[in-house]
Amino acid sequence: MSWLERSSQIEWRFVVEPCELREVARVLGGEKILGLDTETFWDVRTNRAQLALVQLAPAAGEVIVADVLTAGVEPLRPLLESPETKLVAHNARFDEGVLRGAGVLAAGLVDTLRMSRMALTLGSHSLASVTEHLFGLPLDKTLQKSNWRRRPLTRSQLEYAALDARMALQVYEELSRLLAEEGRLEMALRAAELPPARPEQEPGKGPRKKRAAMPEIVLTPEEKRLVTALKRWRLERASQQRVPAYMICPDRTLQHLARERPETLEALAAIYGLGESKIKNFGEDLLRALRESCG
Repeated sequence: MSWLERSSQIEWRFVVEPCELREVARVLGGEKILGLDTETFWDVRTNRAQLALVQLAPAAGEVIVADVLTAGVEPLRPLLESPETKLVAHNARFDEGVLRGAGVLAAGLVDTLRMSRMALTLGSHSLASVTEHLFGLPLDKTLQKSNWRRRPLTRSQLEYAALDARMALQVYEELSRLLAEEGRLEMALRAAELPPARPEQEPGKGPRKKRAAMPEIVLTPEEKRLVTALKRWRLERASQQRVPAYMICPDRTLQHLARERPETLEALAAIYGLGESKIKNFGEDLLRALRESCG
């Protein structure tokens, strides 16, 4: 079965009205676990990813595709910020970042990308690769880069969005089964759970607080190899600009890159030490170096 056939069989509902979204948040608040995904667009004015859709998949029933670009994300805040509901997403750090950019401090996030790296030996741990490995279902990610800002959205876009949230939940369930069989589920879940997001200091709201130190990153041998490769890239970049290597990015950034392995400019925003200026100046070059190192 192709991704197109699979997506057309999923029950989903496109929600635009704020009052309906508030009811969705109330009903889904009774769920212990939800598949989560987001769709974004790149806003050239702010030079950052902006939230367009939030998709929520319960264990049974229809997937909710919420048009937060139209209705706003505020009606979903009680659900997304509740620690009582587990939100499983593939590369959850990206979703956490774009939600935080929209003013929502998501809680209960579990990253199936991290679980996949613990459970499977794959060349790529993208959602498309993981679903093909686990279920024999190759996902077509072409629509990921479609225009999520335009309205109306096409049916194909909405089906694609619903499928990603549903597959995130199914990947979580299957990886949990595999890890439980090996007696490693509890350890994997601890590693995959994201700490609750913290509010950022708003401009003009008093003195800037010192950023808390990032927890020590424990790397696998493969991740250490990636760090070594990225240090070579950093040295070349520093030589070109005639600056010390640490001014390109610190070691902690390279370690975070090796751990998270972002695949888009938007995902780089969640990496330690990479602000808008650095992403704009050498984000594409960094992603290319990371892909080549992983390959």
